[in-house]
Amino acid sequence: MHNDRAAAPRQLRLMKRLGFSAALARELRRREVPVVVTGTGGWLGQAALEMLEGALGEDFSRRVSVFAAQAREVRLRSGLVVRARGFAELGHEQAPPGLVLHFAFLTRGFAQQADYVTVNRLITRTMREFIERNGAAGVFIPSSGAAYRAQRDIYGALKLEDEAVFGGLAKRLGFPAVVPRIFNLAGPFINNVSHYALACMIADVAGGGPVRLRAAHPVWRSYAHVGDVLSIGLAGLLQGMTLEGFDTAGEEEVEIGALAARVARVMGAGERQIARPEWREGAADYYLGDGAGYRRAAALAGVGLRGLDEQIADTAGYLASVT
Repeated sequence: MHNDRAAAPRQLRLMKRLGFSAALARELRRREVPVVVTGTGGWLGQAALEMLEGALGEDFSRRVSVFAAQAREVRLRSGLVVRARGFAELGHEQAPPGLVLHFAFLTRGFAQQADYVTVNRLITRTMREFIERNGAAGVFIPSSGAAYRAQRDIYGALKLEDEAVFGGLAKRLGFPAVVPRIFNLAGPFINNVSHYALACMIADVAGGGPVRLRAAHPVWRSYAHVGDVLSIGLAGLLQGMTLEGFDTAGEEEVEIGALAARVARVMGAGERQIARPEWREGAADYYLGDGAGYRRAAALAGVGLRGLDEQIADTAGYLASVT
């Protein structure tokens, strides 16, 4: 660890933001293993960079290789500017076996593009060949709850393919893999704000108006903190554990009307009007992971899970800091 005492409080603040434990940070430093992070423009990728910066301090630039869709500079919240190389460079990269945090993927929002399947399979092939060529100390790759709907959801089908590719690669080459199916996230670095119900509720409360909901039927969700998900991934890899096929899920399952009231309370707004279309009969929308599996994975990795109120507060705090 960097010995400059002036840097220590800054590293602790960065680690605290995402809940990365000091013990886990010490183990990451001790291992001296390089880390490859892809997809750094997305939610998990940005959160992973901040978590690694907090854990590694001045060793971050030496230990972490960053890849984005195109070569660019990435400015972290600390002010550190990181040079991200283009993802295509992985096609010929020679590197020692390291921890691979692979978040590069075109999400469902791009599914109408004509080349959607082709591009995502190229991303998968490029990373698979990189690992086959160089080996790996472990791979963390998020899947999606949409994998359960693979027969009617192209995004889910491609995520299911990735589960098979990287899970099989881990078994064949003998490295640990952590492959969670992500349902609903909360916490810092939430992006595409208008597409996430939790972020929209927070924006409505912060704006002083009513919380506006679009659903005229029951919608049930539970949330996992992005920092907890990443901590489980890194802890699992550092401990040599393979954790595949588990869902992310909070301890509470909440209907979005109740969630809106909860957001107002956590943000200190008291009771806030909730505007919702007239109720219509219709099937409830459940997008909920298996909480028991998530808690088992967290316990094995030694990671404590944050409750819904803390998740709301962290998400609101982050959004306030960037608006």
